[in-house]
Amino acid sequence: MTTAPPPSPPPPNPLSFPPATFQKLAPKIFLERHLQSTPATRPSGRNPDTFRTPSLHTNSLSHAHGSAVVRTGDTAVVCGVRGEVLSLAAGTGGRIVVLRTGEDGRGKNGEGEGDEVRERGLVVTNLEMGTGCSRDYHPGPPTDFAQAVTARLHRLLLSNKLISSQSLRILDPNTEEVKAYWVLYIDAVVISLDGNVLDAAWASILAALRSTRLPQAYWDQDTEVVVCYPEVSRYKSLDVKGLAFTASFAVIDLGAGKGGKVILSDPDEFEEGVCGERVMVCALEGEKVGWIEKGGGVGQVAEVVECVHRATERFKIWEQLFAEVLGSSG
Repeated sequence: MTTAPPPSPPPPNPLSFPPATFQKLAPKIFLERHLQSTPATRPSGRNPDTFRTPSLHTNSLSHAHGSAVVRTGDTAVVCGVRGEVLSLAAGTGGRIVVLRTGEDGRGKNGEGEGDEVRERGLVVTNLEMGTGCSRDYHPGPPTDFAQAVTARLHRLLLSNKLISSQSLRILDPNTEEVKAYWVLYIDAVVISLDGNVLDAAWASILAALRSTRLPQAYWDQDTEVVVCYPEVSRYKSLDVKGLAFTASFAVIDLGAGKGGKVILSDPDEFEEGVCGERVMVCALEGEKVGWIEKGGGVGQVAEVVECVHRATERFKIWEQLFAEVLGSSG
């Protein structure tokens, strides 16, 4: 009786990597394979036109005149607004006097508008990358990235003219002459970063401004100082005019016959590192556009139009969230 030979061993498996390793070795191909699937799906599981769900909390900082925390996915930013007095009178040194509870006086807002916010530097914006927000950022001086985002945020704030200069004036109640101003120091700190920090930081700034309440103040002609009332009940809300929200996009070119260009809404950190073309749209009320930025790649009108359409839809989501948290009046 003959014995059958032992079965031959199975052929070795072809070389393969887990998805996480493949993502690190060939990030662009990894993203392209996901977008070429049916239906197109990003590595995060979102569709190309899907934004991350935002969340908003206000008045989280007890020592700020206004504050907000915004989270979109794993990107989170906390913003605080602090008001300080800038005196225009010579020799005062910008002194502030806080009345004792029970003392009285008169305060009155001036009339008329001007571009005082820009001319007098009444808004100071700063963005800081918090320690541990991402593996790529460490303690030290501000990075070029943080300074670039700070400049974009400041430009957006001034170009949209959201802050009324009238609400920042401190007047002499007798002559209605402007004697001092409130200067707003806006500090945003990124506590967690997973891409698209601009949209989250901008929303946190806008929410913090809309929650800001400044002490009632007036110019005392006898002592030549700015007088502020200590009672919280006398605090006045900052006059923020309208709403404006940014929507950022990353564009990747899959090539002819493979899907062409694909626009990714609200890109995460991985997608930002792969895609070289960026678009940012600042949407205003009434489906208007206040600002468009385009960088990298060869832009096409159809791409920008699609980004504008998505930005107006994103505006509605932010508008509803602000109404729920801050109230329809802001």
